[in-house]
Amino acid sequence: MNAWYLPITIIPGIGMLILSTVTQMLSISEEIRQLSLQKCSEFQHQIANRKIKQLGLLTKANSLLYVATGSFVLSGILGIIMENNSIFSFPSIVLYLGAIFIFIAIILLIRYSFKAIKIRKDQFSHSN
Repeated sequence: MNAWYLPITIIPGIGMLILSTVTQMLSISEEIRQLSLQKCSEFQHQIANRKIKQLGLLTKANSLLYVATGSFVLSGILGIIMENNSIFSFPSIVLYLGAIFIFIAIILLIRYSFKAIKIRKDQFSHSN
C-alpha cells in the first residue's frame, strides 16, 4: 500500500457524514419525544413507531461510519508499519472493509431519506 495516507485523508468526509447523521438522530429523537408527550391518536402512534424505525436506521448507519473510520485509521497505520505494496496485503484489506462499511452506511442513509419522505407525505395527507 504505497499511499498509506490515502485512507486517513478520507476521515474528515466521514466525520461530516457522522455529524449530519447525529444531527438527524437528535432531531428525530426530539420529534418522538414531542409525539410521546401529546395525547396521541392512532395515526400519531403509527408515525411515532415509523420514526423509531428511522432512528434505528440512522443508528446502524452511524455505527458503520464509526467502524469505517476506525478501519481507515487502522489501514493507514498498518500501511506505514508494513510498507507492503500488494493490493492483497492486510492494510489494503482493512481499507477495503472500511469502504464496504461506508457503502452500507450510505445505503442505510438513502433508505432513511426515502422513509422520511414517505412519513412527511402521510403526515401531510392526514392533516388535510
